[in-house]
Amino acid sequence: MPRLLMLLMAVFVPLSAAFAQSEEPDPTFVGQMDSLIAVYEQMEKQKQVEQVIQSHNEKRLKQEMSFKTDGLLPLARGLLLTWTDHHFMTHSSQFKPMGDKCNWTDYGVAGAPLVANWVLKAAGVKSRSKLERMITANAMALGISFGTSEILKHSVKETRPDLSNDHAFPSGHTSLAFVSASILSREYGYISPWISVGSYATATATQVMRIRHNKHWMSDLYMGAGIGMVSTNLAYFLTDKIFGADAINPSEVRRKDVIRLMKFNTMPTGISLIAGTEIGNRKIHFEDATLKSGAAIATGVDLSWHTSPYLSVEMMARAVDAQMKVFGPEQLFTGDVLHIYHLNAGTKFSAPVMLEKRLGTRVFTGIRIMDGITLTDGIKSYTIPDETKFECGLGVSYECLDTDNYAWGIIADYYHTFSHYMKNRYSISSTWKILF
Repeated sequence: MPRLLMLLMAVFVPLSAAFAQSEEPDPTFVGQMDSLIAVYEQMEKQKQVEQVIQSHNEKRLKQEMSFKTDGLLPLARGLLLTWTDHHFMTHSSQFKPMGDKCNWTDYGVAGAPLVANWVLKAAGVKSRSKLERMITANAMALGISFGTSEILKHSVKETRPDLSNDHAFPSGHTSLAFVSASILSREYGYISPWISVGSYATATATQVMRIRHNKHWMSDLYMGAGIGMVSTNLAYFLTDKIFGADAINPSEVRRKDVIRLMKFNTMPTGISLIAGTEIGNRKIHFEDATLKSGAAIATGVDLSWHTSPYLSVEMMARAVDAQMKVFGPEQLFTGDVLHIYHLNAGTKFSAPVMLEKRLGTRVFTGIRIMDGITLTDGIKSYTIPDETKFECGLGVSYECLDTDNYAWGIIADYYHTFSHYMKNRYSISSTWKILF
């Protein structure tokens, strides 16, 4: 209001003089008044924009300093699988030993996002944290994660699939992988969604490698992922209590952030990384034995092309790794990993339920490819043959636009395969989506 009074006074005095000399005001002064009022209105609009930006920055800062709960979901999955798969894990069998050389390769993949984080920092790329916050939070996250994993390993004493030792639960490689991924995403995810999604893809690859190297059960992997994510979130939360907001580099409102929000609510075409669990029919019966699988790890990608704000064409690819054992005979049979691949296409209906959230449902059809395996005790063997079968299914999804460039969500799918082997399967997966 003071600005308006000053502007009015600037024109009122000369205008009053003009009225005193003539009944008609000078058009020049009227034009000046209109011009000054227009300037005032522009200043008010600019002030409103500044208030919106300030409110956005305050919201981002509050989110940055709060304790994120995204690590609780994999923890819950890990605990659930520890209970539901207990009988499968404790049943006798031996998976092929891969030796310890694979451990170092797996550590290299797991730690790659953390190395990339510090390479970017050393190169002078602006991160969300100032140096003191990054050093403290990173060290604290690694310490909490390593300490928790080691305490559980020596307390639970779960035997590995290859029988090499009893330190399977939880997966230390996976906890390191998700600490690394969470740190890189928090620090540099604002630059590009490929950084966040790529970091979690690397962490997921570590999980798959640990299964294929016969070092862990599924519950070990989810517990490791949960420990890694919770440790990182707790470390940043505690670090912010020590240093406060001054150790956080301020965020910026960018045009592409606004465009991304508009795309998500209208035409969210994009590609999604998928990582989750597949369960369902897990038994294959023979005359004198039954082959059973544990919960399987499922990874893949979804391509979503929107033809309208509500309808999209979906292209889906999944790779599933399921550990198999022989139940029935008392002999010690080998265990192995059954590889299943889903290739599907379908249609999805989705709608925004809030500004940054969408619910959807889809139907799809395609083929399932299964690589055969043979389990043996050295004399007798049981074989699951190679096969390619037609399948169809349906699913539901929830998506939420994250502040770090990508959309995350949960997808639950049902697969019906026209086969004699494990024809009904269910999957629940986490997703990280990059919008095009």
